[in-house]
Amino acid sequence: MKFVKIILYALLGILSLYLVANFFFDRKFEVQTSIEIESSPFIVYNQINDFSNWENWDPWLSTDTSIKMTHSELTDMIGASRKWESDNSGSGVIELTDVEFLKSLEYKITIDGNPSFFAKFQLEPNDKSVKVSWENYGELPFLARIFGPVISKMMKADHEKGLQLLKNYCESIPSLTGDVSVKNWGGQNEISITKTCSTSRISTTLSESYNTIFIFLAENGIMPSSSPFAQYIEFPNTPGEKDKVILKSGTFIEIPISTELPAGLDYTQKAASITAQAIHRGDYRTIFKTHEKIRAFCEENNYTFRPQPYEIYLTDPELTTDPSSWETLVVYELE
Repeated sequence: MKFVKIILYALLGILSLYLVANFFFDRKFEVQTSIEIESSPFIVYNQINDFSNWENWDPWLSTDTSIKMTHSELTDMIGASRKWESDNSGSGVIELTDVEFLKSLEYKITIDGNPSFFAKFQLEPNDKSVKVSWENYGELPFLARIFGPVISKMMKADHEKGLQLLKNYCESIPSLTGDVSVKNWGGQNEISITKTCSTSRISTTLSESYNTIFIFLAENGIMPSSSPFAQYIEFPNTPGEKDKVILKSGTFIEIPISTELPAGLDYTQKAASITAQAIHRGDYRTIFKTHEKIRAFCEENNYTFRPQPYEIYLTDPELTTDPSSWETLVVYELE
């Protein structure tokens, strides 16, 4: 009986020490880790902003084989969410709560119904890279404060792994720019659709527009004379700017159109022009490198260019699945 009392007193002593110790630990926690990524801020931002891209760099997927991820139908706007269930890590949900385009993203995280905490990503674009900072912060329940340093250490390790995976992915996207040349561009018959979308909706918007255009051409026996093109009338470039793209999608055709066009389709006869051109080989997301090369060429040779270049997609990605083999002709009209 005496032995039992000793055990009970010892347990009470340990419990008392545990309770008292929590008074000496901070109720708040904050963990931040940063990395430099040599890539476009658009590529990095899109990987973080869109939950459907998190599988490319999620630090937990490789360490927890039991984890199952699902995300909401809309994956890249305020209110979008990603849920997980795991035999080892429990269940939880992360929700996108605030966004500044190319600048910052904020999230609310809830695990197993416990009080929520928060995450924030900040992007600081430089000349040829992007500094990405990942921060978690929140308040710990009273009885968990003593574990604050351990929790922070574990979070930091996850941050470091995740950011390294993000860096590896963004820097591995294939890209190669050919030589820039000045060429005459003959007069063109152009049929197009102009729409407004966000940067993450460019691919979907292009696909919808091309579908409408090529159905119209087929129904009217009109032959295209080129691959599909995109022309960016307006594109956001400054961190914090509104995520708004005005995008013209179209193709060039062999003969002028006399047929009445459906609403939304436009026909233009373009005059001949002098252009600066280069072939981009690789993933569309890295095409900014080809644009930069052409602009630098124009500045070095005192050429003035029109600010809405054409991207003509020479390779059909449905037929050529390897992005490193995709070819896109980038054309700047000179003034």
